[in-house]
Amino acid sequence: MNRSEHQSSSLPLLGRMTRMGLTALLSCTIAVVAHGQTSESSGGTPTQPDFNRQARTHTWSIYAEGGTSWASGVWYQNLDAKRSYSLSPAVGGGIDYHIVPWVRVGAEYLYSRYRREQRFSTIDPKQMPVKTYGNYVVNYHKVRLGADFNIMELWSSRKAQWLNIYAGTGVGYLFAKGNEYGIYFNNTISQGGTTSPLTPDATISNESSLTLTGNVRTTNTHTDFRNFYIPASLHIEANLSPRIAVGIKGEMDWLIARKEMAPKNLIFALATMRYSFAPSRAKALAARYDGEIATLNDQLNALRQQAENDRQRADRAESKQQELSKRLSECEQSKPVVLKGRRVIITVEE
Repeated sequence: MNRSEHQSSSLPLLGRMTRMGLTALLSCTIAVVAHGQTSESSGGTPTQPDFNRQARTHTWSIYAEGGTSWASGVWYQNLDAKRSYSLSPAVGGGIDYHIVPWVRVGAEYLYSRYRREQRFSTIDPKQMPVKTYGNYVVNYHKVRLGADFNIMELWSSRKAQWLNIYAGTGVGYLFAKGNEYGIYFNNTISQGGTTSPLTPDATISNESSLTLTGNVRTTNTHTDFRNFYIPASLHIEANLSPRIAVGIKGEMDWLIARKEMAPKNLIFALATMRYSFAPSRAKALAARYDGEIATLNDQLNALRQQAENDRQRADRAESKQQELSKRLSECEQSKPVVLKGRRVIITVEE
């Protein structure tokens, strides 16, 4: 089986897996966006404070992630390889700082590997030594700095604040070490003082002694490379509480300025769990209601002061009224006044 035959059989499998993963992630994305829009249009304002948005404003969070990965554009091609060699486990974690509900920045570490296998069903004995089996394994560590943008904040007034979709990018660096293990057969023929490979077109002379030699050789070839890469990710998260969130994440990395040993792309399908260092619900309620209580106390004090001022004005008005009533009574009881021989009676009406 030649390389072109292998590529025609292995690439469709990888293509199907990639399409299935992208389709599932896109379906989840569409469903979440539709749910967010439906919740927003249903009306109504939550009576409880938005703890989830508060947990994503000026807070730190850490997360763990694990899942599967695969690589494309690897120089070492599969040949009748086991299906388990297409996928590899991946595990990692990171730390993020949430600036505002729609932007977070952070750093991430992830470990994974990729494998290739060559199992020859037929061998070509025309050239010695001949390879009969090969196995290639690369373990790699990658770190990245990046930023994520919450596209669900396009509907910031939605009711389903616990659903979030982050689109992320950044820059990363990859450290990789690999090993190629191979098994080779080598048959030789020695006659007339000359040793040559024993191939089907070899000639045997009856005029001299003949020596046939067969051996099996195994090799281990170590490789290593380092590369920068550009990641692109889509991360769907659901907040179980203001501090705990679970999600699924899809990511593709493009290796830049790659050498012959480096793959073209690294693809990941991961499940995540996040813990945010956000205030507890009790502290959030206390902070919220403490502010409201302080405002109410200020309003109550202002009302008390206004009532005291009104009482003082009422007391002054009552005292003035009593004084006027007293003067009126004195006027009513006074004797008539005579002016220039005339009698004048002064009548005061209230």
